[in-house]
Amino acid sequence: MTAECLKHQSQSFAWKASSFKSSADYSLKLSEAEQTEIIAAVRALPDVSRPQGTDAAAFAMTSLTPRLQAAYEEVRSGRGFVVIRGLPVDSLSKDEFVAAVWGVGQHFGHALSQNTSGDLIGHVVDATAEDATPRMYRSNLELRPHNDITAMISLACWHKSETGGASVIVSAVTVHDALCKDHPEVLAALYRGFHYHQVGEEAPGEPPVTRQRVPLFAVRDGQLSSRYLRSNLVAGHRALDMPLTDEDITALNTFDAVATAPENRLAFFLERGDMLVVNNYTVMHARTSFKNYPEPERKRHLVRLWMDRPGFRDVPGEYIFHEVNGVPKREGKSASLNFKKLYADDPVASGGVADLKVTDEMAASNV
Repeated sequence: MTAECLKHQSQSFAWKASSFKSSADYSLKLSEAEQTEIIAAVRALPDVSRPQGTDAAAFAMTSLTPRLQAAYEEVRSGRGFVVIRGLPVDSLSKDEFVAAVWGVGQHFGHALSQNTSGDLIGHVVDATAEDATPRMYRSNLELRPHNDITAMISLACWHKSETGGASVIVSAVTVHDALCKDHPEVLAALYRGFHYHQVGEEAPGEPPVTRQRVPLFAVRDGQLSSRYLRSNLVAGHRALDMPLTDEDITALNTFDAVATAPENRLAFFLERGDMLVVNNYTVMHARTSFKNYPEPERKRHLVRLWMDRPGFRDVPGEYIFHEVNGVPKREGKSASLNFKKLYADDPVASGGVADLKVTDEMAASNV
């Protein structure tokens, strides 16, 4: 059955790689004066190792604050993302850099808890040596385009990896409209949606899988939004003993093919001091696999924030997996889904470990 294509008013988010002449078209480059403002704000904090108690007022900066407000509007209602370049890494310790990321992030929205430990600041590193079942982002695996369970996400680079680790982003609106034009037969399955595994972070008394199907695309107030994490939805249907149908798998494979097509995606490296902020309802993000430097102090390390803001976007209730956006703090709970085992056990439905076919040379050309 072919579904009628959803109509929307989100054309500003429907960009392709060819929409930008260079990275300057989507970047906010900090001036020396703005870097100095950030350093001064960080060093005025009462405890630089614990910036979480401070808000945007503590990081009011004469030159930079208006530019960050304009960047927020671009994320909320423009193209859906911005790359801030030039956070002053060489002048800051790691703790000070984290505080700077926190302060800049406060101009976009309030921070959300990212896990059941209640962490408001996340660290994207390869933790597979310490954790047998790490969250996907805490591995060195390639990640296909997806949406996290938040309104906005930011990733700021403290250190790059030796090879790989390129950031990849794609407009979910572009993918949707391309499917409408070229593959309308897959829309019914995507609009119907899927049950998602809660990866062990569900509330006490709640089932381990979302009660309702979560539509991959939905329109509210004329705005098109998306929610997609393929591994989690495959795990959800396995847990329910509700195998994905051939129609479902074809739809997901088609979606992935369009989302990773070179003409639709942007691939670039976050250099030291770069900070990517995306509208998580309209822009999907991904990452190529990576290899770290042998020195511990040089291992790939990104600082992650999840954020929201009143009036940011009206989305279906199914997109909020928990009682609030993000992952609420829950004593005695932690993520426990083994994604590598999922890929091995169900390579057809899961699509296996992603292969974005993005080389370091491709990503470097877009910095």
